[in-house]
Amino acid sequence: MRFPWLALFGALWLVPSVAHADDLADEAELEFSLGTDAYQHADFKQALAHFLASNRLVPNDNVVFNIARCHEQLQQYPEAFRYYSLALEKERDESVRAKIEGALAQLKSQIVVFHVTTEPEGATLYVDRRDLGPRGKSPELLGLRPGRHKLILELAGYEAVEQEQPEAKAGEERAVQISLKQILGSAVISGDPAARARIDGAQAPSCVLPCRLALAPGAHTARVERSGFHTADFTFTVGAHQTVNVPSALEPLTGSAQLSTDEPGALVEIDGKPRGYTPVVLTLPVGTHTLRVRARGFRTVEQPLTIREGENTDLNLVLTEAAEVVAASRVAENVDDAPSSVSLVPERELRLFAAPTIAEAVRGVPGVYVTDDRSYVTLGVRGLGRLGDYGNRMLVTYDGQPVNDDWLGSSYVGYDALSDLGDVERIEVVRGAGSVLYGTNAFSGVINVVSRDDAPTGVSAGVSTNLDGVARARVRGDLELGKDGHLWLSVSGARGEGRDFAFPGMVAPDGSDVAQHADGFQSGTLRGRASWKFWTASWSLHSTKKHLPTAEYDTLFGDPRTAQTDTRAFVELKAEPKLSEQVTLLSRAHWNLYRFRGTYARDAVDDGGVELDTFHGGWFGVEQRVQLTPIKALRLTLGGELQVHYQVLQTGSDDTGSFLHDSQPFKVGALYALGDADLSARAHVSLGARLDSYSTFGSSVNPRAAVIYKPYEGGNTKLVGGKAFRAPSIYELYYNDGGFTQVASHGLSPESMVTLELEHAHHFSPALVGTVAVYADHATHLIAAQGSSTMSDPLHYQNERDPIEILGGEIGLRRDFRQGLMLSASYGLSVARFLRDDSAASVLGFSRASDKRTVENAPVQLAAFKAAVSIFPRTLVCGTRLTLQGPRYDRYENQNDPAQGHTAGAAIWDLVLSGEETRHGLRYAFGVYNAFDWRYRVPLSREFTQNTIEQDGRTFLASLDAKF
Repeated sequence: MRFPWLALFGALWLVPSVAHADDLADEAELEFSLGTDAYQHADFKQALAHFLASNRLVPNDNVVFNIARCHEQLQQYPEAFRYYSLALEKERDESVRAKIEGALAQLKSQIVVFHVTTEPEGATLYVDRRDLGPRGKSPELLGLRPGRHKLILELAGYEAVEQEQPEAKAGEERAVQISLKQILGSAVISGDPAARARIDGAQAPSCVLPCRLALAPGAHTARVERSGFHTADFTFTVGAHQTVNVPSALEPLTGSAQLSTDEPGALVEIDGKPRGYTPVVLTLPVGTHTLRVRARGFRTVEQPLTIREGENTDLNLVLTEAAEVVAASRVAENVDDAPSSVSLVPERELRLFAAPTIAEAVRGVPGVYVTDDRSYVTLGVRGLGRLGDYGNRMLVTYDGQPVNDDWLGSSYVGYDALSDLGDVERIEVVRGAGSVLYGTNAFSGVINVVSRDDAPTGVSAGVSTNLDGVARARVRGDLELGKDGHLWLSVSGARGEGRDFAFPGMVAPDGSDVAQHADGFQSGTLRGRASWKFWTASWSLHSTKKHLPTAEYDTLFGDPRTAQTDTRAFVELKAEPKLSEQVTLLSRAHWNLYRFRGTYARDAVDDGGVELDTFHGGWFGVEQRVQLTPIKALRLTLGGELQVHYQVLQTGSDDTGSFLHDSQPFKVGALYALGDADLSARAHVSLGARLDSYSTFGSSVNPRAAVIYKPYEGGNTKLVGGKAFRAPSIYELYYNDGGFTQVASHGLSPESMVTLELEHAHHFSPALVGTVAVYADHATHLIAAQGSSTMSDPLHYQNERDPIEILGGEIGLRRDFRQGLMLSASYGLSVARFLRDDSAASVLGFSRASDKRTVENAPVQLAAFKAAVSIFPRTLVCGTRLTLQGPRYDRYENQNDPAQGHTAGAAIWDLVLSGEETRHGLRYAFGVYNAFDWRYRVPLSREFTQNTIEQDGRTFLASLDAKF
């Protein structure tokens, strides 16, 4: 059988030998002949050596077959299997292929066959050891001896794999599939988040920056593209198992924008970043940007700004004053949309006149007038300013939190309110009934003091002097708590020596008829707020000690021991989450404190003869409100409030002992509902009502209705009607001194007032508006002091039987700040009279006049003119204010009183120069109040011996504020 095979081999060898006529072919043929001879003599090892040598010299597929046969004869079955397989790959003759396949089939019973494939293909295959040489490239068919083997695979760019195979038996065939892990590095490409990077060409991987890509080791190119920027290529090299950072910075395609505003100095922000103040020319990347223009006191303008390559965009914006009010509806809304008569005193006006107090800030506001009895400063509105009411018919709030006390319900608008107005952004004055929102004390109006919250991180400080030698100082710190939070804290103090006073028939402690500096005061304020997302925490602490120079309450004239100290504090925690576009909640909790200490010198003895009155008030409250907006044109507000006045203690004592120790805790509950609906693009209606229930007297329901109609572009008409009440105060109900001069007044009913107003505003331009209004008020059951403060006729309070009717009108014109110029003028006419009965028809003037005299402290005419002129833009602005007020009648309204008199009218002219130096953060003002030195007088209540008292004459002021 062997020799026929060799005959075949010889025939096969002769064919290729013809093609190799050189020496190498001759040598290969010799080796072949020697191998054949050795094979014929059964010397298979020698034959194998010669055949291998022949194949190395001249590779020949047929010689491979001979090599396989020699391995088989030597029982080297794995090697034989490998060479038979190689021979089969190249063989085309079917008969020969059949013989080879038969040989392979016989060998499989002696060996183990591995079918080795890899992903990817082409891996070099080693068995057991590399030094034995490769066994081919995958996919590969391996024939191996039975037992354990290790497969080793290598492929350029991939990690080598060494895989131990379990023990295999002869005749077993096994498929081995191996996935090779590519050798990679990584590139971190950084740059503009809107850019895209493409690696090594258009079909290669791409990603949006910043990104990380796994790449083969070697050199690569990243092409970075972004709309509006020049495309750039960045070359980098990646190492195996290493990370390379590839920063990319693109040069933008640019254009320019020239921005200006009718009010220069507005802050320009592009895409949320400050870029300068108008007028300004900016070079900006091509594309659409978000432009925001902000100026304090004006509405923020926000709109898209498109920049085109190589082009200049010229944009001139007209700013509109930020006429936004919160107090009218307890939501932020434009003054034109508020269902009340509203005036604003913006921050620029506060700075313009360097207003030291709330009262001075609102002097000149239509319908508002000031009374200073040297004990407290109070405000009257539209003819209703009852003497001795301590301002309890006017509600004052700080950012919506009421701050009237709970003893008399007093409001505070002088230095007893705040030591300084440096933290105030604006003051909102809402005229008319406000009980639908706030309950008691919002009888004739609401004053809401809005605090500044948007100051950047830093410290500011201010000092000033004004009005009777008053000195003030303030320090404030602001801290931004990320993009969603802010914290500010302010500390201020004020001190004044006071004026000299002389009254006929009165002698001061030193024996003179002049009390020197008996009018001084000291006050201190701590305020702050922390906000984060929809949470807000606010706090305030203020205390004022005021010396009384007027000998009121029958005290000694000019005695420095006669003084009153008022301390008020509150902490408020509020959450206003917006649950959806349709539902917003407000949850509010607050704690309040009021302390009063009054010392009244009645005897000249230094260590005796002093009456001491105190009041300790403490209360907490909670409020829950839900605002529903089922459709865009409808807003519904439902809420409830509870107050628990747990400490209501008034005491009185003198050198004879205690004459008063009365504790009267009480509770207040309220429910309210408001609805606002847009009937059309021009018509809006607002309806609401509130129920207040008191444990001291009962309940009161107070509705309000308003229709707002825009009859034409620039026109706005309001028709507002409502009802307000004032609850009898603890002082009015229960204070008594044992019957010597005052007794308790049980059984008092709440005061009530119905109001009706028609107002029309015409906007001549975005900066110029004219207003005309007419109104009618009908007040009933007003609580008034009666008696002459004697044992036979002690002072007490009672509800007056005669209502007061007030008919009036106002006209005004205002030009907002533009190019350093502001102008406003107003005139008001208000006629207040007593009526004989409280019929509702009296509102229309059908009731007969009362037997009482003229209503006290109700000027018929009020007028004001205010203007600001820029002398040097921002650096120096001249502000002037002229307020005119008509005569006021004194307290003798009853027929059995002494003859009723009245004061003379007054013209008060203020002139202030102010400005700022933005580079160093300085703001300054100096000027004069009451430059005419007009010695005008106001009437006083029954606590005073005098009927009237002279107000401040000419006083100078100066202030300096700095930001750090």
